[in-house]
Amino acid sequence: MTASSPAATPRITPRVTLNVTLANFLRGDYARGFFARIAAQALAVIILIEAIFLAEHFTWVFRDAVRHEADLSGIALVLACTSTEIFDLALAIAVLMAAYLALLRMRESQELLVLFASGLGPYQLGAMVVIVALAGQMVGTIGSGVVDPLSRYAQRSILFSSELRSLKKGVAKNEFYYFPSYVAYAMDHVTGGAPPPPAPGAVPVIDASRDAKLATDRTLFVYQQIGPHTSRVVTAAQARLDGPDRSGKIELNLSDFTSHTFADAHPMASENGAARTGLVKCSTCMDSLTDGPRIAMKVRDMSQLMMVDQLLPFTARSSNTDEQTVFEQLFVPDYQTPQSRAAQMQLLAERFSRSLLSFLAPLIALLGVGLTNRLTNWFALPLSCLALMSANLLCEWVITTGAPVSVAGALLPVLLLYGAVAVIVFNLIVWRHNDVVRPQLGRS
Repeated sequence: MTASSPAATPRITPRVTLNVTLANFLRGDYARGFFARIAAQALAVIILIEAIFLAEHFTWVFRDAVRHEADLSGIALVLACTSTEIFDLALAIAVLMAAYLALLRMRESQELLVLFASGLGPYQLGAMVVIVALAGQMVGTIGSGVVDPLSRYAQRSILFSSELRSLKKGVAKNEFYYFPSYVAYAMDHVTGGAPPPPAPGAVPVIDASRDAKLATDRTLFVYQQIGPHTSRVVTAAQARLDGPDRSGKIELNLSDFTSHTFADAHPMASENGAARTGLVKCSTCMDSLTDGPRIAMKVRDMSQLMMVDQLLPFTARSSNTDEQTVFEQLFVPDYQTPQSRAAQMQLLAERFSRSLLSFLAPLIALLGVGLTNRLTNWFALPLSCLALMSANLLCEWVITTGAPVSVAGALLPVLLLYGAVAVIVFNLIVWRHNDVVRPQLGRS
């Protein structure tokens, strides 16, 4: 009777052992503390950069919000939505600074020496740096490709709602209001005036006031250009907007109004100061009454049913390139005009570039730690930030020069450029790997 042979034990390769040890290390308290420290420091830097950015842009945001008659809550919301415009660049700088400080602290406290002495130091350190880089790229892509477009759309929605609400309350005196086909001005009462001279073959004056002698005694002045040298002026004592309803229709009510059509050799300038030339779209002119909106006139009052877009245009989010998300830019090509397609692809390339900037930041931080000693301690971090921003400027120059019109043409040059920069940084890190591990700021 022979003894049974012992059961064969599974063979464990060194690669499996390395993967298990590395996975256990990344799930341990030390790695979690490293990631938490970088996240906290990066958040503090982002808050500081955003505060400086908002303080610099507060005047412009406040001026634009006041021009749209926004209240304090609307101004605060618009200011908060503006913060996403610089989030991607702030994230890249914050990740670089946080990773640099955390890695420098690990080197000077001889933690990196312990890791490398265990035989797994390069793998452990490289895995932590790559995880930070991938997390930074993911957050940057979501911030610049999803959150920022939606924030820009939210700004426009807030300003639109504020302006529509202010119009429903009434117009302010001595202030011009510019609409696509109208210019309105609220003025004090004028007495003893005379109507302007009529144009040849013009429509007769429509006077719904109680007394024709008081036709120029009005508070609301509405100017409308209906031809290259023909304009119409409507004056009214009172005006009110009702609506909008669910379909976007509003009703304009005028009381004690007069309407004059006259020759106008010098049309009124638009809001940006440019002269109005050519025929302006007019849904209430005589040549478009058959297709225009319903107009009801009473003895003293006039009510007109119109759409909100006739007073305050509000285009769809997908029609504005800056408000398109990165998924819409990838899968919904904008072929309206060659210029719009080029702008869409250029913005896609810029967003992809700034997301890769957050991926490159921890690698440059690790190189900056290797170049930091007692002589370069004061300017190693600023030079690292300068190198990161130089890569961003170089990539933007490539994008602007190339003018991509396809997804591949937009993403491939950016990927190749950042890949070349990453290879150069990695080789420099390998060249300076002794300085990355050995403490150099202590007294000898």
